[in-house]
Amino acid sequence: MNSLPGEGLTRRELLLRGGAAAGGLAALGAFPPAVAAEAGARGTFGGTLRVLGIGTGEFDQIKRQAEKDLGFKVAFDITGGDALVHKAITEPASFDVLADYYFAYDLIWSHGGLQRIDTRRITRWQQVADLFKYGKLRPGDPRCTYGQGDAPFRRMYVDDAGRYPVPAGLLPGVKGMVQWIDERSAKPYRGLPEPRYVVAVPGYFNMDSIGYNARIIERPPERVSWAELLNARWKGRVALFGGAQIGFLDAGNAAEAAGLMRFRDKGDMSRGEIDRLVKILVTLKKKGHFHGFWNELEPGKAIEFMLSKEVVVESMWTFHLVALQAKGFPVRYAAPPEGFRGWSGGFAISSAIKDPARLQAAHDYINWWHAGSAGAVMMRLGYYNAVQATSRRFADPAEWDYWIEGKPAAKDLPGAFGDVTIRKGQARDGGSFARRACRYASWNSIFREHAYQERRWHDFLTA
Repeated sequence: MNSLPGEGLTRRELLLRGGAAAGGLAALGAFPPAVAAEAGARGTFGGTLRVLGIGTGEFDQIKRQAEKDLGFKVAFDITGGDALVHKAITEPASFDVLADYYFAYDLIWSHGGLQRIDTRRITRWQQVADLFKYGKLRPGDPRCTYGQGDAPFRRMYVDDAGRYPVPAGLLPGVKGMVQWIDERSAKPYRGLPEPRYVVAVPGYFNMDSIGYNARIIERPPERVSWAELLNARWKGRVALFGGAQIGFLDAGNAAEAAGLMRFRDKGDMSRGEIDRLVKILVTLKKKGHFHGFWNELEPGKAIEFMLSKEVVVESMWTFHLVALQAKGFPVRYAAPPEGFRGWSGGFAISSAIKDPARLQAAHDYINWWHAGSAGAVMMRLGYYNAVQATSRRFADPAEWDYWIEGKPAAKDLPGAFGDVTIRKGQARDGGSFARRACRYASWNSIFREHAYQERRWHDFLTA
């Protein structure tokens, strides 16, 4: 199981900064004065809140601002991928808040290390994007897609009363996780009210696709399909993410877009589907189609591939794109007609917490993430927050127009660590938030056949 970069945060920060001096947003005055009410029960907790996270939002400026606003210490324990899941399952007393991706929560939840969260304690629950609750940013709009796989609305709610249906594709042993929305009608099952409890409160999310050299592939992002990853024209000039979890989804999106095969559910492939896809990939690999592979332990390799000009198109994440654009490289990010591959992260609470003050602090920290300043940092990374509107007052109007509205930048804009990453006149590939969030082909997922998935992916890499 692989995920977005979590290990080597300093290395990732340096990539995003592009070598800029330290200081970050706090030094730039990016945070307006905090509102005391945002701290909840400020002053009642005198300890240190321990956050176990993958590294997507655990940055120094996030920590400093949270401590300033909330009035207690925050400690980040950044652990990558499988190690984080293992620790969350086996050592629930080692953390208070877990910041992980929704595709891993059914596995973690099934082992009892988390407590359900009452949404009535989440200050801005009503403002959380409908994408997390209804499965679409615009519920009922047929032009928007749910996307296959572990979308957050299929992995968020918990209820023990047996009133709600069980989501498809759950890993064995998961009890209590339910789905509220009927995807056929786009309405609540049997008109039932929204479940009161969640396994994790929505935090941040985004849409991933493929990066390409715009001087070689001279097409706008909306006309660049996932199929380009398998296009024989780019033989020897294609790079893929090297981990099975994301690798299978990117390759699956590409194979389906190219008309090579169809999947029942790309987020939960059967053994037969896995075998057919691996056969396609191995055949291409033996013909020299793939230039190379990169993974979360060496995220900079994707940037190096593109800078070398030996790779024309590759699996890519937003921070790679931003880093390349900051260097002036002619890279663009596809907005595939088939849709993006989505990912989303949420905040869970350890079942080991017994102290009421510590439990309140955990809720305060989660609520603080919806208050706006953290959302502004994530925005500058190219990510979105589950409650986005509150970040507007923490951002320059030109930043909001670029990142959220999809307008050309009115001036040079800083990244999350202070260096200029967006140049005046540049527009975000894929358009506005509303447009991008309406187009999902799949979501990062754990297959029920994940052990077989890992084994067959290894077969492909070593073929």
